[in-house]
Amino acid sequence: MAAQTNNSVHALALSIHQEMGEQFAKALTGGQPHATIGGQQVVVDVLSGDPRLNAGWDEATNQAGIMLLLVRFLDVISLDKVKAIYRRLPTDSGAPLAVMIVREQGESDFKMSCPVCGQKLWVRDSDVGKKGRCPNCKKAFNLPDQVGHLRAQLALPDSVPVLRMASGDAAAAKEAVEKLLQSAKGGLIDAPDIDQEVLKQSTMRVNINND
Repeated sequence: MAAQTNNSVHALALSIHQEMGEQFAKALTGGQPHATIGGQQVVVDVLSGDPRLNAGWDEATNQAGIMLLLVRFLDVISLDKVKAIYRRLPTDSGAPLAVMIVREQGESDFKMSCPVCGQKLWVRDSDVGKKGRCPNCKKAFNLPDQVGHLRAQLALPDSVPVLRMASGDAAAAKEAVEKLLQSAKGGLIDAPDIDQEVLKQSTMRVNINND
């Protein structure tokens, strides 16, 4: 599919999981073959999984008119998969990119990993900026903002917006696509050594230091 044909634009939703991409596409188009946004027809395709295992990955990303990288969790395992997708994006296609952090409706916390031991942790939005302590390794660290943490991990340039949306939020999906359509007109942080047994544990609530 061509990136743009007449008044039609090809939007590509990239994700670790196919279901997340399909939910985004459905929110954007209402289940129809395309959506009309900013006076243009937008056709959405979903590309998911590991780009190293998909022979058609490079062709699909090179043909996209705009791209949206969908992210759910920021634990080490999830981030490694997201990084693999981001690293594989073409640098010379000219297709604008936005990164979308997708949450469930009403969700007020996010999942990340302890920067020391890799234990998966839930962090409340209200605790961002506080000193937290991992309940597994007991090490303390400053709790990051979700958007800032993702931007740092992917080493995103300022030109790539990072937006948040609730799953199924049609208005947020359309707003993101409209921004990319307007844009079309006109070094990674090393991960610590991870104990794989720790990563198999269920996600824990980060402790807050009150000292």
